[in-house]
Amino acid sequence: MSSFIGDLKPGVQMQRVYAVKNKKLLPFRDGSGFFLALTLSDKTGQVGGRVWEQVEEVSNCCVVGDVVKVTGLVSEYNGVAQISLYSITACNDENIDMECFLPSTEVSVEFVWEEWLNITSSLKNPYLQSLLTVMVKDKGFVEGIAKAPASKRNHHSFLGGLWQHSRGLVAAAEGLARVYPQMDRDLLVTAALLHDLGKMEEYRCRATIDFDDAGSLSGHVVLGVGLVERYISQIPDFPEVLRKKLLHMIVIHHGEYEWQSLKRPEFLEAAILHQLDMLDAMVEMFTSAEGEGREM
Repeated sequence: MSSFIGDLKPGVQMQRVYAVKNKKLLPFRDGSGFFLALTLSDKTGQVGGRVWEQVEEVSNCCVVGDVVKVTGLVSEYNGVAQISLYSITACNDENIDMECFLPSTEVSVEFVWEEWLNITSSLKNPYLQSLLTVMVKDKGFVEGIAKAPASKRNHHSFLGGLWQHSRGLVAAAEGLARVYPQMDRDLLVTAALLHDLGKMEEYRCRATIDFDDAGSLSGHVVLGVGLVERYISQIPDFPEVLRKKLLHMIVIHHGEYEWQSLKRPEFLEAAILHQLDMLDAMVEMFTSAEGEGREM
């Protein structure tokens, strides 16, 4: 049984689960009928698949973005691997391991939990420390931030990308606080950690990263504000001024109206957070482009 697409060899009978990246009904050259052409993918690459019989019935069993179990024979066409498919069956969501189809940092939930505790212990503000402590006690929350992407395609668009992006901002904020002691270090670090939390609810990750209904209708900024407010409500006597500042930083982290920011930064830490957000995204985009040998 073949494993990932990167391991396929001509002449091998295979049975495997892949994602449907593209599909088309195409006519035979002699006009006698149609065949189904699919592009199947996993985290190692993509491969063409062809269905020659019962074409319409097979086509109706899946849509682009579905994860399917396929059987077939690997062949070679114009020097490229191709699968003659015998059967295709759509898989249920609960049977899907997203890490088979999407690139991932492979950062463990346990690592994120430990890092979160380290950041929390570095804070001197008791209310911000209490906020992060309440959040890390929620196992589902920690699992969400450990696995969520930071975008659909622009930057950190992989499982674990949200944590990598957030942790990058925290590290940069800690460094800047040493250079500019007039900043509220604890506020900037906390906002850096929390600014994109709404992305845990914005995206649906199956075979691809896409917006779910909440993401399409509300967006991660609104979702993130609601999420942080729910945790703040669990902390007695959380200062109102501190709540407003932290939520303002989440609201404005895009910085400009043309970048879908609801407001512009109103104080120093908010303005710096916006710049750090842009910087970390830019670094990742250039790094990824260089790794793939493409130009920005």
